[in-house]
Amino acid sequence: MTSLSNQRVYTIAELAQYGSPRTWRRIIASGQIGVIRILGTVKVPEAELERFLAARFVPARAAGPVDKRSVVEVLDSIVPRRRGAR
Repeated sequence: MTSLSNQRVYTIAELAQYGSPRTWRRIIASGQIGVIRILGTVKVPEAELERFLAARFVPARAAGPVDKRSVVEVLDSIVPRRRGAR
């Protein structure tokens, strides 16, 4: 277990930068993130916040080649137009 004495702890108000306080209360109530409860206040240790956010991290997609064709050319390659149709 990680020592809590040297960790920063966050209040629900401080966590609002990552989502609404209502959302954080739901996450805490569901047990998805560990907390410290002291005299009616709820604190989230930094390690728990990092673990929670890392589990939800989705990396950006790598940029692929850019298609320089026009929209009409792309659509024609998918669904060719009938000749003579307007």
